[in-house]
Amino acid sequence: MTYDMISMEPHRVQLAVCWVALMLIYLLGDVLRLYEKGQAAAFIDGKPMTQTHLMMAALLMLIPVLLALGMVFLPRGFARWAGIIGSLLLFIVNIFGVAGYSGLFDRMLIVISLALNAFTAVWTWLW
Repeated sequence: MTYDMISMEPHRVQLAVCWVALMLIYLLGDVLRLYEKGQAAAFIDGKPMTQTHLMMAALLMLIPVLLALGMVFLPRGFARWAGIIGSLLLFIVNIFGVAGYSGLFDRMLIVISLALNAFTAVWTWLW
């Protein structure tokens, strides 16, 4: 029995690592925000986060996870466009969220994530 395998070209692995790094940056920011704000981190504009807020946050956090897997397992053409669209989507979401971050660590992490999003979009485009 033969299996069609997707070749593990270096570019695929590099892009998957970019997506894992981006997810870890997001998680680091979330963990540090919990340490900084405690219970207040569960509020948006003074109102408690709803299940809808939490679901949207979970869906956004799933994008880099799914794209890391996609870079390795999906056909090149599909993975390429999914990576470009995912990078641009997360860039846009984060650029609008910059003003909402008050901590210096938050702003540093968001700038790094924006740069990594831009790099990942370009690196995916060049693939």
